[in-house]
Amino acid sequence: MVAERKFIKEKVKRMLVKEFIMKEIEGAGFGGLDIQRTPMGTRLSMLVERPGLVIGRGGANINKLSKELVEKFQLDNPQIEIQEVGNNAALNAQIMAEKLAEALERGWHFRRAGHATVKRIMDAGAKGCQVIISGKLTGERHRTEKFTEGHIKYCGEIVKEVMDEGYAIAKLKPGILGVKVRIMKPDAKLPDEIHIKTVEETKTEEKKEEKQPVGTKLSKIKELDSSLVKKLEKAGIETIEELYDMSIEEIASIEGLNDKIAKTLKEKLEKIIKEVK
Repeated sequence: MVAERKFIKEKVKRMLVKEFIMKEIEGAGFGGLDIQRTPMGTRLSMLVERPGLVIGRGGANINKLSKELVEKFQLDNPQIEIQEVGNNAALNAQIMAEKLAEALERGWHFRRAGHATVKRIMDAGAKGCQVIISGKLTGERHRTEKFTEGHIKYCGEIVKEVMDEGYAIAKLKPGILGVKVRIMKPDAKLPDEIHIKTVEETKTEEKKEEKQPVGTKLSKIKELDSSLVKKLEKAGIETIEELYDMSIEEIASIEGLNDKIAKTLKEKLEKIIKEVK
């Protein structure tokens, strides 16, 4: 039970850090946060719509935020990376949820705001989206309104892969409205989408694999588990060469991995390299 409690404590801490940052950079268009433990400290990759508000003049805001993270959450040497959403803001569920909540607070009717949000998301190229607004919408009783268009997945493992979810609240005089936005992005690949390769395509891929066995993407290696590949790709590691150059300690520092997995992974890589040579 000690290991389980450690994982739960770490997850709770990450959630509190995320809520704290969302509150601190309110108005900057928070689009997501990725926390990774590295040998150099804790790396926080933040996705925002308006990075200038987060950084501040001369980096004052971001320095203040780093100090507060150390004081309140005892993070080890926090390194904050700011990434701008750019033109993909309409495909980020968290940003669209916050925009919808702001529109409701400005006095927009919930139906107008809901339909406008759905239209903007679908116009950006999404495969599907759903907007849920709940609370005291028209009277004293609580009710829920849903605005759905396109293809939506509700359950199963595929939801974690293809659906992006965001949540925000709108504070109005009658009470608080909850806003939830779910988006299926344009590049989402569903299990029932099948592409039958031609003989020419198969031969071309085989030739590429023969010419470049080392340096190919991790997903091409059959010996590696798909869930492990996803964790490595999330950490920014895409090829065998990048992973082979890392030490066991560096691999173990990746979120979701440990020393035992790192050693096993290193042994597998050495076998693959030897077979290639």
